[in-house]
Amino acid sequence: MPDLRGQMLIAMPSLLDPNFYRSVVLILRHDQAGAMGVVLNRPLTVTIKEAWEKISDVPCKTTANLFVGGPCTGPLLVLHDGRAVPDQPIIDGLHFSIEAQNIKRIIEQNIQPARFFVGSAGWSPNQLETELDSESWLTCPATETVAFTKLHQSRIWIMLTRIATMRYVAPQTPDRFFPADPQLN
Repeated sequence: MPDLRGQMLIAMPSLLDPNFYRSVVLILRHDQAGAMGVVLNRPLTVTIKEAWEKISDVPCKTTANLFVGGPCTGPLLVLHDGRAVPDQPIIDGLHFSIEAQNIKRIIEQNIQPARFFVGSAGWSPNQLETELDSESWLTCPATETVAFTKLHQSRIWIMLTRIATMRYVAPQTPDRFFPADPQLN
């Protein structure tokens, strides 16, 4: 299976696991040791500022919500564009950081865009491939726009389900079903 880093997994409606029901997961790492990602559409009611003030005396201006990255515990993780803190690249314009000094710098300088996560999603070797083979997930390439979208969490899943589905349906649809004038769609 190809490296899925930089891909988004869109949970199929049949995936009923409460950790992933109607979720969109950005894959950060995928190799022979397994895969790791973060759920993009599970915001908490706690803001980054509220959480940060409990663990640091460094001022924080970021009032965006903190997100649940998945059921696996781990360090605070930040998605960012990589311009100010070039760290672990995912795709062009999208990096992630788990290093304390990089996260502190992102907080201190209020670097935007940034999205903060507690926890992550993880798969053991071949586990994700098995889930993909069983059609638990649709995939589509990640974009910086989707990673930092302000859309409501339910809208992200609906939008990406439509996009990913079209990647599979449109190539098999005969041309006669598409109007010559796309404005008629």
